[in-house]
Amino acid sequence: MKSNKFLIITTIICILPMILGIVFYNKLPDEVITHWDAEGVADGYSEKNFAVFGLPLIMAGLNILLHFKINNDPKYERMGRMIVLISKLTVPVISVLMISASFIYSIEDYKPSVSVTKIVLILVSLLIILMGNYMPKCRQNYTVGIKLPWTLDDEDNWNKTHRLAGYIWMAAGIIMLIFTLLDKVNVYSMIILIVFISAVPAVYSYLLYRNNKIDKK
Repeated sequence: MKSNKFLIITTIICILPMILGIVFYNKLPDEVITHWDAEGVADGYSEKNFAVFGLPLIMAGLNILLHFKINNDPKYERMGRMIVLISKLTVPVISVLMISASFIYSIEDYKPSVSVTKIVLILVSLLIILMGNYMPKCRQNYTVGIKLPWTLDDEDNWNKTHRLAGYIWMAAGIIMLIFTLLDKVNVYSMIILIVFISAVPAVYSYLLYRNNKIDKK
């Protein structure tokens, strides 16, 4: 998974939207949609050349930085192959889907029936489910996972925290996906969910640390 070949492949994937942008270049307006509000209404725009050429290159750069950080983690081998794979594919997937969506939703004579908000919610739900499924298998490292002073200091704390987080993330992701498909959720609900699934394991980790500290006295 550390191979330069995989880095090259994912970097190429990051710039694939550039091809789509070039194909539809003449149909794109001078200002391309690059941001939507919580209701799925476009509220941010970028100059066409920057959207077509600049954004894919920025995502490619982020992908290279992410690979560098993961590959040079002193505890790389403890992350788990699937966690590493999911992490390294996140930027390319976001690049292809979101930048392509920016082009498609900017073309005036083509208006997709599915809102960008719903697409984002589905993607985030699936990512939460995937990460939750493999989180218990992720061993102590400095790049991926719930990196708190207590989890990084105590491997048992790390393992117990990630075991709990795995159950919570999977359950929350499945619930969120179902409600998204039923159009019963919005971005605000997703934010609350992310805060919840982040806060509960963090509090649990601290309680483990505090109880362990008390037992040692």
